[in-house]
Amino acid sequence: MSSTIITVEEYTEDGKIAVIRFTDGKKYRLQHPGNRTYLEWQKEFFSVTDGLDQTKFLDKAFEYCVIPEGHEFRPNIDNIKPKELGAWSKVLRRFCDGDLDTPVERSQQTPVRKGNKTPDNE
Repeated sequence: MSSTIITVEEYTEDGKIAVIRFTDGKKYRLQHPGNRTYLEWQKEFFSVTDGLDQTKFLDKAFEYCVIPEGHEFRPNIDNIKPKELGAWSKVLRRFCDGDLDTPVERSQQTPVRKGNKTPDNE
């Protein structure tokens, strides 16, 4: 996975274990909770009308899936930096869905236009 905050250092072929490193140097082992458990979690934190309850998901994922490697810091929603919250959410969702090893497509940047020019009136 390509990210400015997270680097995937190891990823097992079955997708059950991954080792990631944040740019601050901390390393974590991600351990999948198992398909049955993850499906049960989804019943708890996903609603067709409201979508994903990120708080419930991240609480579960940090508690059961994230294991510090070489340090004692156990991340959770309350003790990580605000800029890391989105990155943790993305990596943990992708990991639990089994697609952490799928490359992230980068969208093409739209050129910056000056004035009120739009593609229609150029």
